[in-house]
Amino acid sequence: MTPEEYVEALERERNDRNERAEYIVREEYGAHHLMRRNGAGQSWGVTRYVKPETAALAAALLNRLKEDEA
Repeated sequence: MTPEEYVEALERERNDRNERAEYIVREEYGAHHLMRRNGAGQSWGVTRYVKPETAALAAALLNRLKEDEA
């Protein structure tokens, strides 16, 4: 594998990992739910927050960490 092919393979893997799941916020029943959504559009709750700003900040932080991990 050439260095260029290796770089391309790493970039493809990073893109695949970033597209798999993301953290989103949904408002339901008076609370702001932090949810993880997979590539198929299915989502499940991680936790809930009273303030929408806190939920949005948590989602942004987790999405950023996921990108850095890739």
